[in-house]
Amino acid sequence: RIAVVPSDRERYGDIVGASLAMRQIFGILERISGTDATVLIEGKTGTGKEIVARTIHKMSPRADKPFVVVDCGAIPENLIESELFGHEKGAFTGAVGARQGLVEQANGGTLFLDEIGELGKELQPKLLRVLERREVKRIGSNTNTRVDVRFVAATNRELREEVDAKRFREDLYFRLNVIRLTLPPLSERPEDVPLLVRNFLRVAQSTPRDASQAIRGATRQALDALMTYAWPGNVRELLNVIERARLFARGGFIDMADLPEHITGMSRRSPRIKDEETAQVPAG
Repeated sequence: RIAVVPSDRERYGDIVGASLAMRQIFGILERISGTDATVLIEGKTGTGKEIVARTIHKMSPRADKPFVVVDCGAIPENLIESELFGHEKGAFTGAVGARQGLVEQANGGTLFLDEIGELGKELQPKLLRVLERREVKRIGSNTNTRVDVRFVAATNRELREEVDAKRFREDLYFRLNVIRLTLPPLSERPEDVPLLVRNFLRVAQSTPRDASQAIRGATRQALDALMTYAWPGNVRELLNVIERARLFARGGFIDMADLPEHITGMSRRSPRIKDEETAQVPAG
């Protein structure tokens, strides 16, 4: 661990937060986004790992190059090697032509390996070679192709525990773990909820078909309820709740009646809201 000076900002790229934990992450991102360092993002489901990965890419010199996402848990096991590394014509049944893999497609840009903890052990050494040599070999090929790719990986698992359980290669873990970011759950940073609500509403207002909604903020009572809820689904759950509330809100502000009952009827900490009666979306 190293000492990190928290950033003074409340936004970095597309990430929003004023809590100490988020400003510390911003402080790290300010130092690493302009480099080619490999980044490992850990955090529970819904904490915004892909948004952080996209922001790292957006704030880097590679911003005008491809940002390619690989969902390691969604691609069938028998297809993931071909998806990642590509194949030559005739390499296997059904390979009717040569095909670039996702690593090659990300050349010059960033490859985001989402849910890296789901990657099968038989493929892990092949990915390790790509990380170490920056070369990829298509299935059925005898030659290696050089690639210029920055790697960002994310997982909702504790990868150190996966290594200890022999489910994840230790050498690959250390190769990915050059810079590690651990995103806090939303329940540990309730002071960020009003900022996130304002940001979600601002983004919605910028969408032409939603501009007519003209929802400018939330009442203090509604914000109190949002801040005291435990948010098991984290930022993603909050986004869904705000999108729903916008559809029901009347009079320009989200109120208690617009929120789901499981939120308005549950509270586990004292509200820490310091704003006035309503929190308005800033102009622009």
